[in-house]
Amino acid sequence: MKGHILGRYMLGLIAAVLAASLSAPVAAQTDWPKGPVRIIVPFPPGGANDTGARPYAEALTRMFGQPFVIENKGGAGGSVGLETVIRSKPDGYTYCMCGSTVISTTSNLRKVSYKAEDIDAIAITAMYLSGLMISNKLPVSDLREFIAYARANPGRSTYGSSGVGSPGELRMKYLGLLTGTDMTHVPYNGNAAALADLLSGTIDSLIEVNGFPHVKAGKLKMIAMFTEERHPDFPDVPTMNELGYPAVNTPIWQGFYGPLGIPEEIRVKMHKAVSEISLQPDLKARLLSIGFAARVIPLAEMRKFYLDDDAVYKKIIREAKITID
Repeated sequence: MKGHILGRYMLGLIAAVLAASLSAPVAAQTDWPKGPVRIIVPFPPGGANDTGARPYAEALTRMFGQPFVIENKGGAGGSVGLETVIRSKPDGYTYCMCGSTVISTTSNLRKVSYKAEDIDAIAITAMYLSGLMISNKLPVSDLREFIAYARANPGRSTYGSSGVGSPGELRMKYLGLLTGTDMTHVPYNGNAAALADLLSGTIDSLIEVNGFPHVKAGKLKMIAMFTEERHPDFPDVPTMNELGYPAVNTPIWQGFYGPLGIPEEIRVKMHKAVSEISLQPDLKARLLSIGFAARVIPLAEMRKFYLDDDAVYKKIIREAKITID
């Protein structure tokens, strides 16, 4: 009997030693990062994707003691930068940080070499607190008057966006479909240029994140929020849900994405780091000041979350008959 017990003990000890030796190379891989990490923002500097990414790059650099470097790589609605990430080596040293719709719209509207399923979702960071902002030159003060003005001036009311097929265009075109209005889309290469033209009155309206300081300064009017709840700094501005247009109130999330095949231990480490940063009170306050509400989602739920988001935008694109000419 004792021999059997001793035999089982020895077998267990051998198995434990073997397991430890086999896991050693894997454990060594967690010594990441050993050098600079690229964060590709698929739009020019100054836009919502860029301003939302920079606090994370700074925090990750401090956390790991290695530079997390922002690389702006715009073009084709974000697909140029995204394709660069998808084609990169899945070693944990190249990520894309962008809004969820860069994935959900580009692959559904453009002739690209990828689809949403080809991208690995690493971490959600924040929800865009987008507002429908209008020029002070426009003779309206709320959404009802804005829609009435657009109906009375078919084709003359203009709205800007960060580009053809961008979430700004999708939302405004869908709003036009639901309200029977004909508004003219003016695409830009990023929201920064669109915001400048909104401030000058060159265009009438824009769905924007970075315009909140201008609203506070009285340089722009904000008539609706594309959020789940009212913005704490603008409690008098209703959400699109409250105004009767929940279908247009599709959320946009910013997050980290990477090529498929990143080692699981690096995925877990990156997700944990990003989530910890998102929950830091000072970062949450900084994000709120530039139009983002911090949000954390478990890694196990990430893939379903962004594929469900992709399905929502497929529906909008189909119903609004949105195409890229």
